[in-house]
Amino acid sequence: MRIPAAAALAAILFAAAAPAQPTQVEHLKGTILSFAPATQTLLMKTDAGQTEEIAFLKGARVIADQKAALADIKPGDFVASAALKKPDGKLHAQEVRIFPEALRGLGEGHYAMDAPGRSMTNATVEEVNGAGAAAKSGVLKVTFHGSSMTDGVCGGHATAPGKGVCTGQTELVVGPEVPVTRWILGDASWLQKGKAVSLFAMVGSDGKLSAHGAVVEHNGLKPM
Repeated sequence: MRIPAAAALAAILFAAAAPAQPTQVEHLKGTILSFAPATQTLLMKTDAGQTEEIAFLKGARVIADQKAALADIKPGDFVASAALKKPDGKLHAQEVRIFPEALRGLGEGHYAMDAPGRSMTNATVEEVNGAGAAAKSGVLKVTFHGSSMTDGVCGGHATAPGKGVCTGQTELVVGPEVPVTRWILGDASWLQKGKAVSLFAMVGSDGKLSAHGAVVEHNGLKPM
């Protein structure tokens, strides 16, 4: 499935900002066949049965999901959440990811995705309301830097992590059914044959694929 680059890169959080010009990307999920460290090339078999070769770009990240809970989120954490605006006017999180400190500021901002009412927010947690050790639901109050003000509301990608023309704030309702994960950073040694992998590859004018990284299976947990 091919979708606009801004939506894809925001969704997987591999870029601090959307590319200036539209680029086609392809969401690939499947199994690793091999990884060549010398050429930084990943060979995978997709769930659709196709074999694809993806060149990892400089600085590409290898990331894995780790199960977490709402109670693990603390003020000061940098998180990402895809959310849906419901009839009550509130943003209801569809998922929440806690970033490692090394990725603080990645993709920072609040921006629309490619479906009505859906948005992505990468922001710093200011308050966690209604959540305790045993709580399964609550509200995250978050702040972020954005690129523009529209009708008095700050939005868009930060011009750089922690920098922007405005500062915005929003709340995310996290229901008991919402998956909460923690991203952990790995390295190329995790790209082992037979492991599940999920990535968004950019399609070059020559048809070749490249990526800023991948989410891989680790410790028995496949990409969520």
